[in-house]
Amino acid sequence: MRIGMVSATYDPTVINGAVRMVTLYKQHLEALGHEVTIFTLGDEQEGDGAARIVRSPGFRLGDYGYFVGLRYSREAQMLLTEMDVVHCHHLLMSVEMAHRYARCPIVYTNHTRYDLYTGAYTPLPQPAADAIMRQIWPEFTGLADTVIAPSESVRQLLADFGVHAPLVVIENGIELEPFLQPRRPRAKNDFGLPDDAFLLLYVGRLSSEKNVLALLEQMALACQVMPGLHLAIIGKGPQEEELRQRAAELQLGGCVHFRGVVPFDEVGDWLATADAFVTASTSEVHPLTIIEAMAAGKPIAAVQSPGISDTVEPGVTGLTTTTVDGLSAAIVALAADPARARAMGEAAREASRRFDIGRTVGLTVDLYESLLATRPDLTRDDPHGRWSRRTEMWAGLLDQLAQLVRPSDDADDGARRWWPAGILAGRKEHDE
Repeated sequence: MRIGMVSATYDPTVINGAVRMVTLYKQHLEALGHEVTIFTLGDEQEGDGAARIVRSPGFRLGDYGYFVGLRYSREAQMLLTEMDVVHCHHLLMSVEMAHRYARCPIVYTNHTRYDLYTGAYTPLPQPAADAIMRQIWPEFTGLADTVIAPSESVRQLLADFGVHAPLVVIENGIELEPFLQPRRPRAKNDFGLPDDAFLLLYVGRLSSEKNVLALLEQMALACQVMPGLHLAIIGKGPQEEELRQRAAELQLGGCVHFRGVVPFDEVGDWLATADAFVTASTSEVHPLTIIEAMAAGKPIAAVQSPGISDTVEPGVTGLTTTTVDGLSAAIVALAADPARARAMGEAAREASRRFDIGRTVGLTVDLYESLLATRPDLTRDDPHGRWSRRTEMWAGLLDQLAQLVRPSDDADDGARRWWPAGILAGRKEHDE
């Protein structure tokens, strides 16, 4: 089977859920004998050709790590027409591009709470952001023949926002072994801590939608009750300097440790140092970092939200709270009873086995084969591969999107001149 994986960005060295899923899918699908080509935006990199990665020109969106582009290159356009199935991993610069050029069934996996991201990255109040997403989510997911939700809660969320495309639930998967059996496990003295210190770990992007500022504030409250607590933060992002400053203001300098980025294949080694994994994020759909922490045998302290509530069983594999403000209590409860925390960690390790990537890929291949047998793409009212003939109906929607995701003020002059006025003009040109 010739499978196209489409993403708005692709750098397998970064800690990014969607990118990591693309990488894992590619590896395991190829091991099953399928031919996988990745279609993305950005500058060509050494080794792209051998790895079947096809990049089309695009502008980087500020510090977010994503690219936007007017169209795919001629090479990408032609290759997309040769795919048997196309699987998209980003809503805006992924499923729309596939619909424009592909001539086969299109699958889209929703990796992101776009409603919360829109509220986090724009000055819009959340109700206004929700209103826009009630238009955007159904319109763009409607370009796919099937939408994969990584959890039942996210499937319900998408339905509540008016998504009308067929919805199926296939949970995210990971390679369990590096977390079940880390190759070079780290120790607490790598953070300069004694072995009996209670260490919490956060792994992820340091950006506003991950709510790391709230995590620091909850940590400060927990430390007032238990002064010996420690938090290690692994990752990078646009909020890093602000987070360091806030940690200093909260007088957390001695108990919060910014480790920076570590290679992905070493994340399991660093998880081995922790007594628990903690996150204040409510924007996850089915967080890989939580699954990885569970596989490493760590109890979870988190806030109830779609994705997390489908993964963490309260009182069994971790402790969840109804609001961010309760996270400090969950942290203290885990630290106050290390034996119970260890028991939860062992239960988490067992629960993680259902997220094996082999199972996930198997279910996904079954979906591909079902679509190839039924070919819903051939009976669509808006056939794939003819997008450029239907541009006018999208003009208003694209204008809203342009305003929402336009480059930040520090983007280069070329990107700012091009966006947003150039996007609609460019879309109305006939693609090569």
